Amino acid sequence: MAHARNVIVLGLVLVGAAAHAASGPCDEGRDAAGLAVVVRDGAVVVQDVTPGSPAATSGVRAGDVVLQVNGAVPTSCAEWSRAVRDARDGRKALLLLVGRGDGETPLALGRRTWGGAEPTEIARPAAPPAPRPRVEPALPPPLPAEVPVSVGSVVADLGALVGRTREGLDPYRDAVTSARRGVETLAVRKLAPPETVTELRRVAHLHETAVLAWQAVDEIRERNGIARRLPVSEALSAPYFSGSPVESAIDEFDFLRETVVTEPHGGRVAESSGEWRPAAARRLVWEHAGESLGRVAATLAAAP
Repeated sequence: MAHARNVIVLGLVLVGAAAHAASGPCDEGRDAAGLAVVVRDGAVVVQDVTPGSPAATSGVRAGDVVLQVNGAVPTSCAEWSRAVRDARDGRKALLLLVGRGDGETPLALGRRTWGGAEPTEIARPAAPPAPRPRVEPALPPPLPAEVPVSVGSVVADLGALVGRTREGLDPYRDAVTSARRGVETLAVRKLAPPETVTELRRVAHLHETAVLAWQAVDEIRERNGIARRLPVSEALSAPYFSGSPVESAIDEFDFLRETVVTEPHGGRVAESSGEWRPAAARRLVWEHAGESLGRVAATLAAAP
């Protein structure tokens, strides 16, 4: 009987130890990312965030419930560890959707979380490439004569473009083209002073630059397997080449220089890409477009 009791007690101790281990923190990637999670009632919950770590910088808080990590819905330490290892080994961002209070908050830990240098070149093993001509944006045609256009309608169309993300890139691109055609229609019909047309063209071209940035954001999203519902971190970079529309836009709008990680350059054997941060570029472009359009609207309002 005593032996049986000892066996039972030992079994209970082992079960308790296993349960304690199962409820302890999931440590995969903790040193690099700076967060530890535990499993509570079938949910992965952030237990601790190291001050100054990538997790802390990205806004992760203790108590956040991890609803999604890089497309996976973790309910165990094993699932959490698998997602973290995949991001770390593939040098991908760690994208979290966390439950906080009654809401959901998307957060992103960039690839630099895992240490090491970011890739800065894409080598092309080929003969020396021909010089790339600078690409200037083609002006779309003005709207048909039967379409009514006014300065007010064009300003309204351009104003509606700022921060328009819900519908996706294609509708935004179409709306930018339509607004640009409205600007060119003002010029052809002489419905606005030349200086107003010049400023509106600049605003339209800013939105055309936002289209380029958005395309690069979607390329990052596809490359890193980022779900559509999650944001792309402004720290993530994408390549661009000499003579490309992206380089032309960076040369034209000085404020975009702060988004450049490395400049493109050509070599005797291959051309190397530059790197820029398109999500940051898109935000800056929208900010400047809104400010420029505001000045136009104020000038028009003050005119007799």
